Amino acid sequence: MKKLLSIILSVVLCFSAVSVMCVPASAADVADKTLKFKGDGEFKILQLADLQDTALAQSLTYEYIEAIINEEDPDLIVLTGDNIAGGTGDALTESVARWQVKKGIDNTMSFLDAFNIPVAVVFGNHDGEALIGKEEQMAMYQTYGCCVGYDEGDSLYGCGTYNLPIYSSDGEKIVYNLWMFDSNMYDDVKGGYDYVHEDQIEWYVNKSNELKAQNGGEVVPSMVFQHIIVNEVYDALVEVPANTPNSIKSGDKWLGLPEGVDGILGEGPCPGTQDSLQFETMVAQGDVKAMFFGHDHVNSFVIPYQGIDIVNSPTSGFGSYGNKESRGIRVITINEKDTSKYETKVINYYEKFVANSDQKNAQECRYLMSEGDVWNAIRYLFLSSELGIPFYKAFYEILCLIF
Repeated sequence: MKKLLSIILSVVLCFSAVSVMCVPASAADVADKTLKFKGDGEFKILQLADLQDTALAQSLTYEYIEAIINEEDPDLIVLTGDNIAGGTGDALTESVARWQVKKGIDNTMSFLDAFNIPVAVVFGNHDGEALIGKEEQMAMYQTYGCCVGYDEGDSLYGCGTYNLPIYSSDGEKIVYNLWMFDSNMYDDVKGGYDYVHEDQIEWYVNKSNELKAQNGGEVVPSMVFQHIIVNEVYDALVEVPANTPNSIKSGDKWLGLPEGVDGILGEGPCPGTQDSLQFETMVAQGDVKAMFFGHDHVNSFVIPYQGIDIVNSPTSGFGSYGNKESRGIRVITINEKDTSKYETKVINYYEKFVANSDQKNAQECRYLMSEGDVWNAIRYLFLSSELGIPFYKAFYEILCLIF
């Protein structure tokens, strides 16, 4: 029933697309798309994971993102997949599907474009479920001036595998590198999630060696951003007593975070169906300091393993499942004075905007409403004026969350 209503609404909105679509005729250009460290030596990244937006924008998500952008002043924003929700673009006709996908992308990109901050994009498994392929989606992203995402070439498996070098603050040399991988969708043979394929790994080794040669024979320190986590996460977790808090059951064993690792293990990680050789190749290559993933919405941790940090970031949006403890935006800070390390934190939505809010009642209602609590949605709607929120806005938000 919900899907039927969504399709009907999409068709209706499609006929009024001229008035509601926000794709800019000429997107605001980023003055210089070359990434480089600021004068103080810092480079800051915001990772936005699993926004899962639809043709109807999630206003609560974007209020949250705006607050963090204004607070942190990042140099780059990375969308790490499932940028649009599953079912977006799964319409009765290709033209309606294209409108749904384009509008879902526009919700995010027209919003981010206004901040004049470069935006990198990788795809998740849900992005590829639409009738509109990832290649066409990447072309849609590239219509926005803030977008620095691209595809390295048709010869590589998937779409959206590329790298972004970061130059020194004086612009003279590459001192850091960001790897963006399409971790693909589903394993058609085994039926689980897919992984980074051999040709992508070969491309990485060649490009890494090229950067090393340009750097006088020294590897260029780097990070990886992709959607689906690597299988080695299960090797990095440790065996714990049964039913230990913050643990998961794997086969006949209970697993938890290693001692000294702060974080949340809210669900079993969902890597690809097989080891792709990606992780061990990067260990051998010696340039990657950390790998950042989304995909597992209620996991949030940094686990050092064989010289590489395996980092899971929680969902940043309100388009799919999550919880108070884990929903957040990850901030990553690199300093060119010491590129051997980095700093990272997750700004939790609930802790920052609900627990200590002056409008706690309003925010609590909106948060619970985003979690699918029907009673709180009704309560939020009829108490909207008392809470200082226009009725039409509350009604629109509820429609966005239903559809």
